[in-house]
Amino acid sequence: MQNKPNKNKLILPFVETMITYACNLSCTGCTNYSDYNMKGSVSWKKGKEWLETWLERLSIPDFGIMGGEPTLNPECEQWIYGVRNLMPNSQIRFTSNAVNFSHKPEVLDWCVDVGNTVFKFTLHEDKPYAKDAVDYVFGKHTWKPITEYGINRWIGPNNTRFHINSPTQFIKTYRGKFGSIRPHSNQPKNAFEICIQKTCPLLYEGRIFKCSSIALLKRVLHDFNQSVTNDWKRYTDYNGIGPRSSDKEIEFFINNFGKPQNICAMCPSKDDKDSIIDHRTNVIAKKQWIKLHNG
Repeated sequence: MQNKPNKNKLILPFVETMITYACNLSCTGCTNYSDYNMKGSVSWKKGKEWLETWLERLSIPDFGIMGGEPTLNPECEQWIYGVRNLMPNSQIRFTSNAVNFSHKPEVLDWCVDVGNTVFKFTLHEDKPYAKDAVDYVFGKHTWKPITEYGINRWIGPNNTRFHINSPTQFIKTYRGKFGSIRPHSNQPKNAFEICIQKTCPLLYEGRIFKCSSIALLKRVLHDFNQSVTNDWKRYTDYNGIGPRSSDKEIEFFINNFGKPQNICAMCPSKDDKDSIIDHRTNVIAKKQWIKLHNG
């Protein structure tokens, strides 16, 4: 089921938001910079204000809730039910790494209750907690295998789909490391070819950005006292679209959904081998990261 298009609104096929920037893992090359000890959560009050304002301009048939690790947000339940109240016909995607699932298994109940959801585990480690989380989901409800958009999933009660993803590689979106990152300088189409965020606009601080890597860039540079040098300026100047943007600006953004833009030049291409990370050997717990960096 999808939103019934409103003829007076523009349609943006998908938008996601980070309801928390904190994560309990630190994966090298995370596109949300969770390997940079990001902190803080977004209250539902603030999120509601963002969405209510945007829904006056846009129809959003598919909306994603993620992090960081979204179950670390103490208002996770309010977010799930609040989004459903504001967007009764939209699909809601909820993505978790399952690390915290044993402490908050009710998040599955919330997603089933509101219905028309994709409940997704992105499993970064082959550890008992991951197996336990998957076993719990399969034991809680009856699921039937389906294939949607070429993706193998399971469908359960109230049109809830269960999706498991186990990435084997991450693509680091910058050169260098902690405290001294630099952009690449690629042809946008070449960088976009290996991008894993091709169709993942991010709602951040009330504005919608091409992806999380560009949305959070200024914050990451600021938080780690890294100056905005000339090579970064063209990217930090990018500010996405806002609720007061013109129809022409919003239409341009929508028309470039799933297409490369000039800002994509900051990211690696397939020739930047050092940016293609063997994911399973580069996952550590956040407590280990803090200890390593004296955070």
